[in-house]
Amino acid sequence: MKSLIPVIIAMALFILPMAGCGTPQSNCPKIGDKAPDFSFIGVDGKTVNLSDFAGKPVIVNTWNLNCIECKHEMPFFQDVYTQYKAKGLILLSVNTLDGIGTSTKDFLSKNGYTFTVLYDKNQDIYKKFCCPKCADPYTFFVGADGTMKSFKIGSFASKDELMIEVNKILPAG
Repeated sequence: MKSLIPVIIAMALFILPMAGCGTPQSNCPKIGDKAPDFSFIGVDGKTVNLSDFAGKPVIVNTWNLNCIECKHEMPFFQDVYTQYKAKGLILLSVNTLDGIGTSTKDFLSKNGYTFTVLYDKNQDIYKKFCCPKCADPYTFFVGADGTMKSFKIGSFASKDELMIEVNKILPAG
């Protein structure tokens, strides 16, 4: 019985969270496919659509305040956004859990984050991109042509690691 304990723990940590995702959908976006459009409310109360940024490279990153990995990588995203926004880079940071209340606004303000923050109250981002729920952080890289260039489940360990993916969507030059 003791030898089954690690197996049970592994199932609880890795397999069960994905079990709630249902069966894979045939319309899940793959690298090279057009990224699915979405519409979420921003911290400023305005509705933002992915399609609003047609012709621009876009990073879509999911996060929540309880996610330690999310908070770890956010400074990398801020640095990259600050460095490349003049080249048209858009960063859409989608909060999947906390809403746009005081806690979220205080966290963003305290840390000086200036990228666009959206709230996905129904966690639709998981369905749109067919990613496992509770996979935060999950990051999608959409080229200026509107196609998926890459994605990553989990946090980036460094700004350099993030830049490898960002360079896939930045304009040449």
